[in-house]
Amino acid sequence: MKNLFIITVSFLLSFSYSQAQILAGTLNVTGMPSFTQSVNAVVVEAGVDDASVGFESNFDATKIGFVLDPILLLSSSLLCEQNVYRYKVYINSVNAPANITIEAKTTVNSGQRFPTVSIYDTLLIKPLGQRNLMPSNGGNYIVVPNNATQAVKIMEFIGCRKDIPIQFRIKPSSLCPAGTYNIEIKYTVVASLTL
Repeated sequence: MKNLFIITVSFLLSFSYSQAQILAGTLNVTGMPSFTQSVNAVVVEAGVDDASVGFESNFDATKIGFVLDPILLLSSSLLCEQNVYRYKVYINSVNAPANITIEAKTTVNSGQRFPTVSIYDTLLIKPLGQRNLMPSNGGNYIVVPNNATQAVKIMEFIGCRKDIPIQFRIKPSSLCPAGTYNIEIKYTVVASLTL
C-alpha cells in the first residue's frame, strides 16, 4: 500500500512538473503593405512636409497569429485549449531610412480565439482573465522603433489567437533620401503564466 501511494504521488508530481513549462509555439505573419510615394506627393508647398499626413495600409493588410506547436499526436488546437498563457507581442523595424516614422495598431479583441471555445472559458475563476486581446495605447497608433535592440509592446492576449489584423501608417519626410527601401518588421512574442 505504501509503495502504491509513493508511486501515485511521484506520478502526480512529475505530471505537474511537466505542465509547468511554457510550450513552444509559432508566430504566423501573412501579408505586408507596400508603400510608394513620389517626390511630388511629399512636398506640397514650400515649408510644408508630409510627416503629418503619411500613408495608411488597409486594416487587415497584415495578419498575425500565434499557436502552440503540435507535440507527437497532440494537435495545436488541443494544446492551445489545455495550456492557456498570457502572450505579449512586441514590434520593431530594421533598415528604415532616417526621417521616416512607422506606426502600427490593432483593435480590442481583434482576430480569432484558437480554438474558438476552450476548457478555460468554463472556469468560474480565470487566473489570467478572459481570453481577450488588448492593444497597447488603447488601439491608437504607436511608433515602431527602428532599432534591432529595442521593441515596443503592440498588444497582449490570453490564449492562442489567429488572424489578428495589424494596420500600419508611414509618415515619410522630404528630408528622407529618395530610393527604394526594404524595411523589415520584426515581432517578438513573450509568454507567461502570470498577470
